[in-house]
Amino acid sequence: MIFFSVGLPGRFAGWCDGVIVRLAETLGGTVATNLWPSLDEMLSLGAQGSLLDYIALTLISNPTAHLVIGSRRPEEGLHDALLKTGARFVVALDDPRVAVTDLVAEIDLGLASATRAVANSCSFLMQYIAAPGALTIDADRARADAGGTVLAIARHLDIPIGVAEATAIVDDLAAAGLSPNRLDDDEIWQRIPNAGRKLVGGALAAYRDFFSGGAIGQIVWSRDLFALVADPSQKTEIVDVSGGARCLIHGGYIHLSPGSWSARVILGFSQEAVGHIFQFIAYMADRELASTSFQPEADGIRAAEINFSLGEAAGKGVDLRVLVLSGNAMGQMAFGHVVLTPVALHHSNTANQSRDTFEAVLEL
Repeated sequence: MIFFSVGLPGRFAGWCDGVIVRLAETLGGTVATNLWPSLDEMLSLGAQGSLLDYIALTLISNPTAHLVIGSRRPEEGLHDALLKTGARFVVALDDPRVAVTDLVAEIDLGLASATRAVANSCSFLMQYIAAPGALTIDADRARADAGGTVLAIARHLDIPIGVAEATAIVDDLAAAGLSPNRLDDDEIWQRIPNAGRKLVGGALAAYRDFFSGGAIGQIVWSRDLFALVADPSQKTEIVDVSGGARCLIHGGYIHLSPGSWSARVILGFSQEAVGHIFQFIAYMADRELASTSFQPEADGIRAAEINFSLGEAAGKGVDLRVLVLSGNAMGQMAFGHVVLTPVALHHSNTANQSRDTFEAVLEL
């Protein structure tokens, strides 16, 4: 049999994977487990392969009685296959910010990379929650009653065990270092500088609300999720726009849920940059989704907005770029952030108002 556990890349989803492995072992026969995609693949900006193809190759090369797949970026192909077959599976839900602190604490990962990995997981996970075969496991409830959670998973997967066996599984996993309990993420969170908290909260708060039963809301991608084309190692705060027409900044590379979206970039321009032509573009898998050109009429803060629609996920995710189109442009541009909003939601236009200096955008 093949068992699926989908969740965010963190300790809680790992514990749920472990529970299913232990439950599968009670059925007899060999049990193999695989994590999809690997953490290295999640952190890279390359497109992932097909999970269904990977499962087929795994079973051909290593036949086993039971296979447990822990998917941290569950693709749409798997979702369709689960719906068609009516298969039951487990969805492990936790606060996405906790998943980020798990990654940062356990593998010393940079905050932007960890946030991007978790955000990509969130967008794929959304469609699985309401699927007919899903058992959604809330992390807080599991922490309050680990044994009861094991029993609930067993019942959902039609694996007969009793209370004593469930308790033994909890104890066995704890001895192996797997527990639904959190790390001391409050302490970790306090050590993260304010800019880092803005990065994590902006990118993930909307998913936290969705997983708690709300609607998906506004998402903010801070400048830490973007890079300078000329020198990716440098900060994207203030950019010299002289030097000819070219792409200045690109980034995001995060998948969003299917539907219509608005993307609004907040920029600041010095007096020398006024009157020159700039462009804001959204791409997906090297295909242009939408673009707009604009000329700042005064120094200070300027916003540019585009609307686009997304279907099936492709490539590296949504790639947002800011270009200078005037070959003789001068001056500086400050990069604030990008606000992504489902088109159905209302959002204000206050960011179009000018500030005293163009650098004020850096305080947003």
